[in-house]
Order: sequence, then C-alpha cells, then structure tokens
Amino acid sequence: MKILLLSDSHGDSRNLFSAVEKYGKNADIIVHCGDATRGEAEQLSEDFSEKKVVRVRGNCDWMSDLNDVEYLEVCGKKIIITHGHIFSVKYGLQNLRKKAFDENCDLAFFGHTHTPVDITMGNVRLINPGSCGRYEPTCATVEIDEKGNVLVNHLKID
Repeated sequence: MKILLLSDSHGDSRNLFSAVEKYGKNADIIVHCGDATRGEAEQLSEDFSEKKVVRVRGNCDWMSDLNDVEYLEVCGKKIIITHGHIFSVKYGLQNLRKKAFDENCDLAFFGHTHTPVDITMGNVRLINPGSCGRYEPTCATVEIDEKGNVLVNHLKID
C-alpha cells in the first residue's frame, strides 16, 4: 500500500498538485497533514476522488472543520495523523510520540516544522514530509507491504 504524504502547502497549489501528479498517481492514499487553504484541500479530495484522501487541520486552517487528529490503519500498522502544533512538535517530538504510543500507533505522520523527518523513538516511527509550500518544497511516499515493512522516501517537488 502506497501513501503520498503532504503538508504545509500554505496556498501553493502549484507545488501541491505537482507533487500529486508526479508522485501520487500510483498512491492508494493521499494524506495532507494540515496548513492547506480550504480551496486546495477540497480540490485535492475532488480531483482524486478515486483515492482515499485524509486531511487534518493545521494551525493556519482557522476556519476549518477538519479534525486535529485522524487515525488510519494500513497493512496492520496503526497511524496517527496530525499537523503537530497541538503537540508542540517545533520544540521536540516527545509529546507526539507519547500520544502515538498511548493510542497504540506504529506510525505518526505530522507537519508544522516544514522539515522532513523520519525518526524512530521507542516503538513509534515519526514521519514529516516537510513542506510542499514555496521554499525547497518536499513531500514523502510511505510504502507499507503486507508483512508490515515500512519504506519512506522524501522527495523534492520540481
């Protein structure tokens, strides 16, 4: 199962949709970890209605009715999805790791820092795709096979 992981597009629809066109065509699931304008987030769901699209609210999504946290289960792996601001991820990943651990999650997808991250803390793997916004835009693909092996690739958006 392949997941395209995006975050922090901040209205840069060109980079957002370029990433989806380039890396999301063979993805089964598209995840946006917040800070997308309402229009681009809704457009993502509409344009790729054949795929499962999961979105969460970021700290810049002021009028959004999205949840701060969503959960997903893929190939036996439980995933927590959040923007990260409610867990203060700019100051460390311990709060998010604890929440993921408390919820029996194997993986935590988050954004907010605009920095690509792939780190394991205890038994939780924390993954941030970086920002698909204006400066040095990045995203990530996460592939989970039927045995539960996880492969993460951080990718530049051209």
